[in-house]
Amino acid sequence: MLPWKKPKSPAAPPDETKDGAELRLLRLPEHWQAVGHMYRNYPGVDSNFDQMLGTLRKPFLRWLGMPLYFWLMNEGWGLWLYEGKKTPQLAGQLYLQYRKMVAHINDIEVNKAFQGRKFSYKLLELAEKQARLHRKKYLTLAVTLSNSRAVGLYRKTGFQDQHHHYFYLSRPWWSEPAGEAPGEVRLVPLKRAAAQRNLTRFFRLETREGEPLAAPVWEALYPPELPHRGEGFSFALYFGDKTVPQGHVDFFDWTGRGRWRIYLDPALWATPLEKLLFMALLHQSRGYSQLSLMVGSTPHHQGARSFTRGLGLVERDTERMLMIKPLG
Repeated sequence: MLPWKKPKSPAAPPDETKDGAELRLLRLPEHWQAVGHMYRNYPGVDSNFDQMLGTLRKPFLRWLGMPLYFWLMNEGWGLWLYEGKKTPQLAGQLYLQYRKMVAHINDIEVNKAFQGRKFSYKLLELAEKQARLHRKKYLTLAVTLSNSRAVGLYRKTGFQDQHHHYFYLSRPWWSEPAGEAPGEVRLVPLKRAAAQRNLTRFFRLETREGEPLAAPVWEALYPPELPHRGEGFSFALYFGDKTVPQGHVDFFDWTGRGRWRIYLDPALWATPLEKLLFMALLHQSRGYSQLSLMVGSTPHHQGARSFTRGLGLVERDTERMLMIKPLG
């Protein structure tokens, strides 16, 4: 989710179509109606929402917090359906946020009774229209990967997957470690200011090489954060006798669960040196009940597949994925 900013959208006339649908900005009371539909649309479809239901069903959030959030921090649009003499019905809703070069779809839904009628395409067309009206270069959204129907729709309409894979240690944590590479791999601990500089440098290097079309979005809106104090460590990475860092490594410690995050000079992707690095990281983190490694881009991840199986690592997907559509 993007940082808060109350949007100021240029006025746009209602979009009335031949099938009796109208797209218009939601009025204040209608946000309560839209939130009610969210509670009916998502359970059983979006696993991320299912996990949140215990909290979201609290009366304060259902009847005050969420409607006010969507009203104050988003530009909300409703798709209203006119059928004969029936009262107009809210068939879907779209919430947008604007930041720098991006229009972000914070929520998009076709309500249950109206699904299967291609209204989702109308909402996506509206999102792109508004993005262009605001002179944005990209349209973004985050989707729960278990919602395969939504993922397929977004891919079909031009959204591109962003990196969402990691490697997970499949062997028991007490089994023989993968091994070490004495003298070949050096992890030098960094204080926070130096760690931030090193992270920024190698994050930009990897992102611009691995995700060139989306790199400006990642750099402007989604830069990685260092581990919180007390929850991990940061290192500069050196191979052999090198005196200049060749990568950045963070370790996140979540009480028995650990994750290494690696940003590496692209010249070293999928090389024997990277395999030595993975071996050293696995050796250093013996004793964790769950352990994973994540690199900074899709091409980097794909290259590392060549040796991960032999180290007892298998691929996993993150729960949610960012998708980006360049608008040209």
